[in-house]
Amino acid sequence: RAMAHALGASASMMIASVDARALARARCVGATERATTSTRTSTHRDVPMGNARRVDARAMRTARRWRGRTQRSTCRASSASMSLDDDDDGDGREIRRRDAGAGTTERTSANGARSRAMPELTYENAVLERSRRSGESSTIASPGSKMQMLGSVEATSGDAKPLKINQDLALYRARKLRNEAGFMKSVDERNAKRLEAIAMFEKAMSYDVTDGRAYCGIGQTLVQMRRLDDARAIYQAGCDAKGGDNAYLWVALAVLEEKAGNIALARKYYDAATAADKTHAAAWHGWGSMEKNLGNYQRARELYIKGVRLVPPMDASAHLYHSLGVMALERGRISEAREHFRQGVRTEAGAKSGAIWRSWAMLEANAGDEEQARKLFQKGLMVAPKSKFIWLAWGVWEAKLGYCDRAKELLTKGCKLNPLDTHLLQALAKLEAEQGNLEQARKYFEQGTMMDPQHQANWNAWAMAEWRAGEIDRARNLFQRGVWVNPKNRDAARLFHAWGVLESREENISLARQLFKCAVNVDASSERTWLTWAMMEEREGDDVRAIEIRNMCSQQMAEASVGATDLSPAASTFRPLLERLSSILGLEAPGDSDDEDEEEFDESELSTAELMFGKSDASTYTYEE
Repeated sequence: RAMAHALGASASMMIASVDARALARARCVGATERATTSTRTSTHRDVPMGNARRVDARAMRTARRWRGRTQRSTCRASSASMSLDDDDDGDGREIRRRDAGAGTTERTSANGARSRAMPELTYENAVLERSRRSGESSTIASPGSKMQMLGSVEATSGDAKPLKINQDLALYRARKLRNEAGFMKSVDERNAKRLEAIAMFEKAMSYDVTDGRAYCGIGQTLVQMRRLDDARAIYQAGCDAKGGDNAYLWVALAVLEEKAGNIALARKYYDAATAADKTHAAAWHGWGSMEKNLGNYQRARELYIKGVRLVPPMDASAHLYHSLGVMALERGRISEAREHFRQGVRTEAGAKSGAIWRSWAMLEANAGDEEQARKLFQKGLMVAPKSKFIWLAWGVWEAKLGYCDRAKELLTKGCKLNPLDTHLLQALAKLEAEQGNLEQARKYFEQGTMMDPQHQANWNAWAMAEWRAGEIDRARNLFQRGVWVNPKNRDAARLFHAWGVLESREENISLARQLFKCAVNVDASSERTWLTWAMMEEREGDDVRAIEIRNMCSQQMAEASVGATDLSPAASTFRPLLERLSSILGLEAPGDSDDEDEEEFDESELSTAELMFGKSDASTYTYEE
């Protein structure tokens, strides 16, 4: 130990002597340079040009010689210091401590001699050194905390604005928490996770209160928690903070009021959104979709077209072109729908939209152009290879044409790419059942009900497959299980209808009558249900009841046709009068069963009560992406 102390002391003395010698030589170099400068100035004044050059060259050589010696001394000193650190054993220990505000490191040997070393190369030290040079103060809550280093409220001083990256990170974490809440089974756990998301959104809001993304995030989370009043308040606060210039907040507020049934307020907020930003495609699309759902097709078309005209071509929305084409197709305007789809795919966003290619392909398929339809389906899969809607529509269409092998191949590929989609699995199961592979179809049906028990169309298709196979009791059980999922859903009306047909075939007339009544209570606009019920009453000899049922069906169809006319909002004043007139005409309509339209209704269609996708048409389902 004494020898170690002696070695440490001698090494320290050697380093001190080397440092002193280097300092002396550096001072000599400085003096030489000053002497050279003074000599040069005096030489230029007093001596000839040739002598001055020789003096300058001699002075420069002297300076270079002393500079080289100084550098070699410094290198020897640093190597000696490094060897001293390497030779430390158990008796010589190294102590590191953070200096106050400086972050330097002190090394202490066994004899107590200390030598200051360079600061550690950490992010915190770099920021502190930069703040020390600029004269500012910087605060670090904990070592290694880089979030505050990036310019958060704690790390900034004065009126410095925080970096935008902090707010983006907070918004990302908040959205992630909100999405995670949707996968939790317990209601309390979901609400707790959503409250965490709201707290994170509020943290993002603290960075910049004029950024509308945090307000939209909090409002959407509150809507998920069924706290509509609080959502309205946060949306309104965001509009006030932005001065009414944020179209996203106005659209969110309009969608909220539309869901709540306040149509007048929704129109007002959509109008405010378009006034704040006339190029905001979501505002025009949302407003047009609302008017379309209300039956104001002409107004919806005007809003869609206005959005297409005002939105710049570089920011063109594929949703506007798609909605225009689908609405024209639903109204029977085939050429107009085709033109809207063609214009949509000419835009950058529309060319990448699988929905437009799929809808256009369905248009050509229904028009009978098989080759063109297949080309459009293929183009849709090129831009959206995993689109379950394209695989489903193409496979079902091929099955209707009779190409069962091709349809099975398409549906199988779609199921592999979308293993959690119950609609593709149901279509494949129905195709297997139609080909006689009942065991394989049962596996697919059971797998679909396990993945999504709420999918009532799957229960319906499974029950119909069992009914055709002669398994009546199993079919009844499946119909009942499907109804119990959600008796008030419109898909439940199809279950009631098919179940009623089964009981009428089994001569359980009273039960069938109750089932038909439940079906029309859930969906009064189903013409098939009304006519099926009326034909059953006619077979039982109750013509009076059959006439009443047909008259009620005519009334419902007339009301639906009045609501689906291309009337402008100004005509809404006369709509109750028209509905009353149609109801009177429907009640006074003759109830005889000799009409040609009624003769065209084939009783064999009763067995096709189920629908493959739980919608009114395969193409209708494909529009809902």
